[in-house]
Amino acid sequence: MIKLNVGASPIWSQDGWHTLDHKERKESKTSVKGDAANIPLDDDSCSTVFTSHMFEHIPHVKLEEILLEFNRVLAKDGVVRILTPDLKKVAKAYIEEDDDFFTEAKLEDESLRTDLGFGGMFMNFIVSPGQDTALYDRGLNQFIAGYAHLYSYDFNMLRILLERTGFYCVEQKDFCDSELKDYQEPLHVEGMSKKWENFNQDFYKKNNLVHYYDSVKGEYNINFKVTGFDRDPLTSLIIEARKKETIDKKTYQSLNDSPLNYNKYAWSLLKDKDFLEKHNKMMSAGNSNGK
Repeated sequence: MIKLNVGASPIWSQDGWHTLDHKERKESKTSVKGDAANIPLDDDSCSTVFTSHMFEHIPHVKLEEILLEFNRVLAKDGVVRILTPDLKKVAKAYIEEDDDFFTEAKLEDESLRTDLGFGGMFMNFIVSPGQDTALYDRGLNQFIAGYAHLYSYDFNMLRILLERTGFYCVEQKDFCDSELKDYQEPLHVEGMSKKWENFNQDFYKKNNLVHYYDSVKGEYNINFKVTGFDRDPLTSLIIEARKKETIDKKTYQSLNDSPLNYNKYAWSLLKDKDFLEKHNKMMSAGNSNGK
C-alpha cells in the first residue's frame, strides 16, 4: 500500500513514502507529478494520505473534488491527516488583540505581514500573495495579482466536508499526536535533530542553511532537504479521519449546488458572452502552448 504526501514540495522526502506535487523530484521513482483533484493512482491504493498547509491554497469551491479524490485512492479505514491554518485560533487572537500570539506566529511564518496591525496579520492567514492562483479583472484584460492563501477553515467546517465525502472518526489532533508512528515525527531538516524548530532566517543562519526567494530569477534558492510531517504547532489545525466508504463522484451532491449558499454566483460570468468568448480564447491558447 502507498503512503502519499500531497503537496509535499520537491525538497521533501521520507522513506517508504510517495509524493504528489506540481513539481517532481528529479530521478525519483516515488515522486508523482499531478493534480490533487486528479491523482494518478489506482482506487484503494493508499493506506494513508497526508497534506500540510495546502488546503488554504485551494479555491473553496474545489475542495470537495480533492477530498473525493483522497477518498478514491484511500483503502477502507485508510487515514487522512490534514494540516491547515486554524481559523478559530487566529480569529480568537485577532479579537483579543493577542500580541504574544502574533509575535510567535511571525516566528513560525516570516511572511506574515505586520504593516496593517492585527487585522492585516489575521487576513494574511486567509488571503496572501503567491503564485498558485492568478487574479484578472472581469474583462480578462489586466493581471491584478497572484495569490497563495485563498480561504481558511475551522474544525467544524472540515468535519462537515470530510463526513460528506466518505470519512468518519474525524478528530482534531495535537501536534505529532497520532496512532500512526510516521506522524509522530515533526517536520525537520534532513540530518538534523527530529524536533520542530521555526523555519525562519535566524534558524537558517544559525545552521548555515540557505532559503530565500530570488526576485530576479523568480525562484527559491534552497540548499537543504526536509523530512517529517507536522509543522507550525501554534497556528495549525490538525485533523485525522478514516475512510468509511467509497463515494461515487458522479452522484455526489456538491455543496456548490446547495441553495443554502451563494457558490453558484461564482460561475455567473460564464453567462456573459464577452467574458466567455475571451475565456475560451485564453483556454485554447493555453492548451495549444501546452502541447
